[in-house]
Amino acid sequence: MITIKDEHILLDQTYSNAEAAITAAGEFLVAQGLVSPPYIQSMLARHRKVSVYVGNFVALPHGDSDGHPHIEEEGICLIQVPDGVNFGSGQKAQIATILFVVALKEKQLEALQDIAFFCSDIENVMALSDAKDLQAVQTILQNS
Repeated sequence: MITIKDEHILLDQTYSNAEAAITAAGEFLVAQGLVSPPYIQSMLARHRKVSVYVGNFVALPHGDSDGHPHIEEEGICLIQVPDGVNFGSGQKAQIATILFVVALKEKQLEALQDIAFFCSDIENVMALSDAKDLQAVQTILQNS
């Protein structure tokens, strides 16, 4: 079971590319009081090193270790991008429709395992991608 506060969920978002999605995700973390603004650059740097795309139409944007001092409160946010955003390179498209955005100082193995297990079932990802409201998202997350 994955627990995400309603205020940490954004539905029906659209981004032109991975960097725009990561920047917007970072701004959302800032608005929620989870991180300070420099964390956004840490998220972008992490993606430039190794893609944050994890498969099954899911990306897991997060900062690198340099970003840890900028985490104010640990948390996980979910951003739904029904039309998808490409996290791949020019040669290989990696389309993500769900972004689990994490701000974690310590390795929160249990939370990350829950997300990985949830996302390993493409039916779960498709259901989240198609969810029309927060109640539907919460039902999907709670029943996983």
